Amino acid sequence: MKYNITIGIAFLICLFVLLPTVHADNGKTYKVDSEKIELMNEPAKDAAVLGELEKGYKVTIFEDSYGWGKTFYNGEPAWVALYQLTEVNNDINNKEENQEAAQLDAEAQNKEAAAASETSTETNKSIENGKLYRINASAVNLRSAPDKNAAVITVLSNGSQITIFQESYGWGQTYYNDEEVWIALYLLDEVNDSTDNEVSEESETTDSQQIPEENEKEESEAESDQKDEETAAAAESQEEKQEVQAEQNSGAPLAGYHFVIDPGHGGKDPGAIGSEIYEKTLTLVSAKRLEQKLHDKGASVTFTRADDTYISLGQRAVISNSTDADAFISLHYNSSEDPDARGVETFYNEASSLANSVQTSLMNHVDLINRGAKQAGFQVLKENKHPAILIELGFISNPDEQKLVQTDSYQENAANGIVEGLEAYFN
Repeated sequence: MKYNITIGIAFLICLFVLLPTVHADNGKTYKVDSEKIELMNEPAKDAAVLGELEKGYKVTIFEDSYGWGKTFYNGEPAWVALYQLTEVNNDINNKEENQEAAQLDAEAQNKEAAAASETSTETNKSIENGKLYRINASAVNLRSAPDKNAAVITVLSNGSQITIFQESYGWGQTYYNDEEVWIALYLLDEVNDSTDNEVSEESETTDSQQIPEENEKEESEAESDQKDEETAAAAESQEEKQEVQAEQNSGAPLAGYHFVIDPGHGGKDPGAIGSEIYEKTLTLVSAKRLEQKLHDKGASVTFTRADDTYISLGQRAVISNSTDADAFISLHYNSSEDPDARGVETFYNEASSLANSVQTSLMNHVDLINRGAKQAGFQVLKENKHPAILIELGFISNPDEQKLVQTDSYQENAANGIVEGLEAYFN
């Protein structure tokens, strides 16, 4: 009898050791069953506790390992015991074509995010005549596919112009040597889109810095001269339009200023998880509202992410540092174990005056508790060469505040508060 028990125990140990880790490539959505569960930094009950989730909260699991599920919390991997969760419908799960970076989320996830943000922005669209962009970083890679790990075909320098014919999940498609190539859109500034209609298809190839094909090399000198004249005329026309635009915006309070807006979290990192909404979805809503307000004031804007894409904290700082921005603004929504916690706060590493200006203005526009401006060593602030702030626009762990911050009136007031705080600081 003892021998049989020993064999049985040995069999179970071997089974446990040999049991493979299951990767949930598409993610699975679960709901918390227990009154409260802990998020651990490793799949072990004695690991460090990163945070807690309360009953009814939803969490996306990307990997199963020996009874533990892997998710993300504040941008870092976190583990929860699966026996405390119940699987629910997978409608809001993230689909990743690249697991490491989660650069390309599936169409269903983007549709869900777009619907939640009540925007009409298309995440995957063809552009009939193309759109002209200018490189706004020192050097940008053209890749063989819309993936940051794809092969680099060539590199474009700052100020180069490029025509984008299709946009897909934060990437733009163009051509190089008559081959399809892709570039990250956050590294580009759109130029007046009418320019492309004035140049021929061969001129668009020039804008993309493509190497001429053999038949182009054989064009007559007259044809080449004519093309040069057309290109020069188009460039001159573009410069004139930009001058008119600059003149029209010269009286705007933030004309000539450039801001980097950083919608917190995204992709495989949902951020704080409210009972009704993910932080990553709400920050994108707020970012797009803020972008429109800044444009109305004459400012230009660069996003760290413009859709539901995962961008690491370090990369967000890199994006900011590659621009000539006057300030970096990271948008977040807070969460606490205390369901009564509420209010708005603005963090800074060095830019205390900017943080105080924005926090004061926000409090003049939204009816929430003032938690003040505070110093913090967040990575996106410490590694930023520009004045940088991180704003927590309310607690989605507080049921009442969660409902309030999702309203159109709150989003409008918060955006106005941030913009007027920037105006007060820079003027």
